[in-house]
Amino acid sequence: MDVATDPVAVVARLRDEPWDRKWNSLEVAGVDLVSLDTRLGGCAHTWVANSGCLHERGMSTVRLVLDQLERVMPELTEDDSPAVWHRLHETARLIVAHNTPPADQLS
Repeated sequence: MDVATDPVAVVARLRDEPWDRKWNSLEVAGVDLVSLDTRLGGCAHTWVANSGCLHERGMSTVRLVLDQLERVMPELTEDDSPAVWHRLHETARLIVAHNTPPADQLS
């Protein structure tokens, strides 16, 4: 798998995109963007550092963030900086779709 299609590499690239301070106050459908970014960012960091492996507690957080993002997406307007929400959605979606549970969770 090359860097362009490797989910871990894609998440690493998405995670490293810059944060604009104007997003600090964005909230859509009762969901705060900073909170989503913080929670997902920690899980994405761990997932990338562990080559696509995240424990169940982290995966629960990622699934919760993904659910919240899917609730928010239809409500977005151009004023809501939709690209940043879509970036977080793609990050969460890739982690959920490509996670390899730790060996101690497979038994």
